[in-house]
Amino acid sequence: MNSTKYKSVLMVLVVVLLVACSSEETPVGLTVRDGQFYKDGQPVRAIGINYFSAFFRKLGMEGGEPNLEDRSYREGFETLRRYEIPFIRFCAGGFFPNEWTSYQNDKEAYFKAFDQLVADAEELDLGLIPSFFWFYSTVPDLVGEPLDQWGNPQSKTHAFMRQYTAEVVSRYRDSPAIWGWEFGNEYLHEADLPQPEFGRGWVVPEFGTPTERTERDKMYRKNIWVAYQAFVDTIREIDPSRPIFSGDVMPRPSSFHNWKDATWEVDSREEWSLIFLKDNEAMSALSTHLYYYSTEDELQDAGFSGYGPEEQVSFMMEIAQGAGKPLFIGEFGPAPKEKTLNEERRQFEILLDLMVLHEVPLSTLWNFDFEHENQVHFNITESNHRTYMLGALQEANRKIRKHMGLEK
Repeated sequence: MNSTKYKSVLMVLVVVLLVACSSEETPVGLTVRDGQFYKDGQPVRAIGINYFSAFFRKLGMEGGEPNLEDRSYREGFETLRRYEIPFIRFCAGGFFPNEWTSYQNDKEAYFKAFDQLVADAEELDLGLIPSFFWFYSTVPDLVGEPLDQWGNPQSKTHAFMRQYTAEVVSRYRDSPAIWGWEFGNEYLHEADLPQPEFGRGWVVPEFGTPTERTERDKMYRKNIWVAYQAFVDTIREIDPSRPIFSGDVMPRPSSFHNWKDATWEVDSREEWSLIFLKDNEAMSALSTHLYYYSTEDELQDAGFSGYGPEEQVSFMMEIAQGAGKPLFIGEFGPAPKEKTLNEERRQFEILLDLMVLHEVPLSTLWNFDFEHENQVHFNITESNHRTYMLGALQEANRKIRKHMGLEK
């Protein structure tokens, strides 16, 4: 080949490569690379808030009448953006079985309502992490199976899970509002408990549960891990890049021994680390929840035994960095028990400071605008006494962005 022809061929190859590179789009939403979240090609750390009921309020809570036209969340979205809160985690379906009737009876109307929520988030540049199957007994209850069918890929439980997951992910995979996908909420906290009667799911027939539970309803990690892998596989066929989360809480101080030999023997650091990693093995990140507690509390039911909040966050960050997976603290907040307002504020500020100090990649305060008898210790609005928490999140996110060189 003469030199002129060689140069011509080389120039063509260079042009082809440049065109290919220029046409390669940055993935929408978040991605994970080298143990770090990225968005729009830039590293990101952020503190969001749980808005549990943003979509759920449309579905007829606890036997109430569904109202898919309800758009009251929009005002909440606008409030959160005024406080520069970048993303929310929310319940993307029913909690109890009878709260799935809108989806089952009129799928077109159901997704029209979901479309509106996603469009509103896009308009306001608010990130979304939908949590698909919040309560661990609900999907098996819906299809008339015991809870052990989470461990059976051929079950009706898995078929429903895959169907709904594929429908939601296919519909919103191109939305810039979607930051990631989450399986559910705290499934593993009820798994492998030595007492045979524990971890079987609630019995509330008026909300669509069975009238009784059996030994086949007892939750075990071995079944949940199968469901997690199937969830990830379903999503990866549709969305190859966004992070996928479990939505789980910290392992209990005895979780390794609960799993391995059905005892309450306290885990070593190595054992606790191992079970934390196994719980999130299928996922893109290590998911955990952290509510304030003291090492002087009578019962520590989550985390490594003897570690207070600061030691626990440091330990989890160490595990995450060793695994090359970012840490996602999907819920954090003051302890769920009676306390003075000053004590509530102290606990909140301690945890928020830990998110900033330890450079936790993503964390999400619990919980915005949900009035419920079980949420009296948590409900945050712009008009109640917890308004200061919104302002504190705003300042914390500004501090994070400044530290990352994204804001002066």
